[in-house]
Amino acid sequence: MDQKRKTRKGYDPDEIPTLDEMELKGKHTPKNETETVGNPDTAEKHVSAFINFFKSKITHGYFGIVILLVAAFILIFSISYFFTADADQSQVLNLPLNEMASQQNIDNEGGPVGAVSAHYLIGKGLGVGSFALVFYLTLIGLALMGRYKLNFWSCTFKSIIVAIAASVIVGLITLYNDCIFHLGGDHGHYVNTFLIKYTGPWGAIGVSLLLAASVIAIFFTEIRAILLKYKAAIDARKERLRREAEEKNTATDNTAEDEKHKEAEDDSKEIIVDFDVTTDISTDETTPIEEVVVETVEETPQDTISQTEENSDDNSMQITATEIEEAASINTNAYDPTAELSKFRFPSIDLLSDQDTSAPSVDNIEQENNKQRIKDVLKQYDIEVSNISATVGPTVTLYEIVPAEGVRIAKIKRLEDDIALNLAALGIRIIAPIPGKGTIGIEVPNKEPKIVPMRSIISSKTYQESKAELPIAIGVTISNEVYLADLAKIPHLLVAGATGMGKSVGLNAIIASLLYKKHPAELKFVLIDPKMVEFSLYRRLERHYLAKLPDEEDAVITDPNKVVATLLSLCVEMDNRYALLTKANVRSITEYNAKFSRRVLNPEKGHRYLPYIVVIVDEFADLIMTAGKEIETPISRIAQKARAVGIHLILATQRPSTNVVTGLIKANFPGRIGFRVNQMVDSRTIIDRPGADQLIGKGDMLFSRDGVIERVQCAFISTEEVVAICNSIDEQIGYSHAYMLPDYIPESNSEGISQTKLTERDPLFDEIARVIVNSQSASTSSIQRTYSIGYNRAGRIMDQMEAVGIVGPAQGGKPRQVLVDYIQLEQILNNK
Repeated sequence: MDQKRKTRKGYDPDEIPTLDEMELKGKHTPKNETETVGNPDTAEKHVSAFINFFKSKITHGYFGIVILLVAAFILIFSISYFFTADADQSQVLNLPLNEMASQQNIDNEGGPVGAVSAHYLIGKGLGVGSFALVFYLTLIGLALMGRYKLNFWSCTFKSIIVAIAASVIVGLITLYNDCIFHLGGDHGHYVNTFLIKYTGPWGAIGVSLLLAASVIAIFFTEIRAILLKYKAAIDARKERLRREAEEKNTATDNTAEDEKHKEAEDDSKEIIVDFDVTTDISTDETTPIEEVVVETVEETPQDTISQTEENSDDNSMQITATEIEEAASINTNAYDPTAELSKFRFPSIDLLSDQDTSAPSVDNIEQENNKQRIKDVLKQYDIEVSNISATVGPTVTLYEIVPAEGVRIAKIKRLEDDIALNLAALGIRIIAPIPGKGTIGIEVPNKEPKIVPMRSIISSKTYQESKAELPIAIGVTISNEVYLADLAKIPHLLVAGATGMGKSVGLNAIIASLLYKKHPAELKFVLIDPKMVEFSLYRRLERHYLAKLPDEEDAVITDPNKVVATLLSLCVEMDNRYALLTKANVRSITEYNAKFSRRVLNPEKGHRYLPYIVVIVDEFADLIMTAGKEIETPISRIAQKARAVGIHLILATQRPSTNVVTGLIKANFPGRIGFRVNQMVDSRTIIDRPGADQLIGKGDMLFSRDGVIERVQCAFISTEEVVAICNSIDEQIGYSHAYMLPDYIPESNSEGISQTKLTERDPLFDEIARVIVNSQSASTSSIQRTYSIGYNRAGRIMDQMEAVGIVGPAQGGKPRQVLVDYIQLEQILNNK
């Protein structure tokens, strides 16, 4: 079973053993191991290793160097051909290659091979247009070496256009020149001769002008893109130099201030200021000092002087005079987390389609008819109505009824089906009573529901002026008001709905509303997509907005086996963040980041700016089926604790059954979104009451927050709009890599492992150990990915290797250090 797991993934190119290793292994190979040579699995391993060898970046680099050398050789013999073609022509035409090499009379700098190649490439081919091949090969070589970002098919097409255009244009200009070869090559000469014969000289000139315009357009686009990149790089360098200069000036000022207070420190006196905090320390406003008490204290060690004491009873703090001066100067040189991508521009609102939403979907005549029908149905059951009003929404119309005195609400609620029959509606929902009002609501679906475009949401005043940390503008209410919620306050969201009811569009709307508001330095996504297609469009955001495990190739997680590892890694990130908040004496991520931005916290002591992390899990029910309790435990832990450190969960599922949405999950997800479901029991599971089963679909949803339910029509955002947004972000300069999550280290008894015998180790221990020593890189996630094993098993193998001294201890998000070479490894493996 383990062998099959391995061959399914294949070897990395670095896993191919060296000759020394093969010899060493041969000395210790038992006789019966030779029987496995003809094993088909072994042949499959070698084929897989061969394929992966050509996928290696090192292999690509070698090929890139070879292609660059070929391009240089072509350039040399092509240029030489223009000066030596006359002298070499007779030999090239009359002698085979080996005779030319033996006579050594070739003048071309590329020798006989260069002379013959130039004859066919330039003379018989495209002439000067052949130099496009040199340019093309150079770009391909640089791309393989990782020095240039290249679109292969676009580059190939443009190179062909340039080569043909140069051949035809130069061929026309030099058509009647007396030369031993045509400067446009035989191609350019014959094309122009054909054009002149059938279309006259003006036809040939027109074709050349058309080709010249194409070349100019190609070069203009490429040069403009290059200039913009260099301009952005220069601007970034200027910004970095400016910040360094400011930091240097600040450091000089702080040094002068430290010298000014040196005498006070020499006297072994400390000034302690006791004041009441009247404003939040995370704000930029100056904290007023109401009471100042100056007292003399005994000589105190320097480390004690720098400590602060917090009194929770009277909300007062004791800080040193040095810290007061730091607090007084914090506004002079604030840290800007967006400075590294200072040129980043949010996607344009023009990327979203514009649709007219001004016309009402229900006219006055239809409203009056529905009012009268509702009155007639209620009158049949002796229910008098004193007043009825209508509020037209994009999907449903809310009719508010004021019943006469003495009418019982339960009596009206029982008439739900009768009213629906009389109105010939798909299904109605009765709200009895409407919270905060003395009325009863009857929601009737519109015959022609309107689409709510995402553009109308993003361009709304509610969204544009929102001060929410993580604004989710997902749609509009029945009263046509933009519904906006702050995910940072919710703080976790549960989304459920049957297939085709708008759940996926709702998730895209949530992501889009965050992308239009938050800078890449302020927000990261962890996208988990077991269906492999829902979040595939967001892969292009890896260098800007996505977070992933170290050594992970794909930033969008599609393998259920890797979901547990990612969630456990988020638990480590959560614990690390809480440690930073504790050291900073703050209680939330907003206070911490505000303090860090004011440079109160020292990065050399481990402090860093903390972006929000939004974890979106699609098809949660599928993950529960594959991972079970392994996935429920870290999700519950994150949901219980991660709010204060800026990690928020959004879980989506098509089946909100009780075995999927358990009580533990529901207790920690106060925010719920219910699209249409098929059964009332599913509605009770997701929003704790009926109603979601009476929705009409197509984005019609119920948003439950803190027990208050609002009916919302979800905004529509198409796949094309999502692609346009992602392309707009991807085209801009981003970070060098995705936001790296820490590597999870399973808890284990190291002392017990160190005493474990070789026969009790994992069956894959020897094989993985050799691969790690060969590659000189060790990480738990890499083992899991290569061998398709669970994260806990991979962690145990890593612990075993650490216990016997093969690898060093964990280093956070970095791979572990390999401590042994091949000979030492074999000694460890054979030391039973």
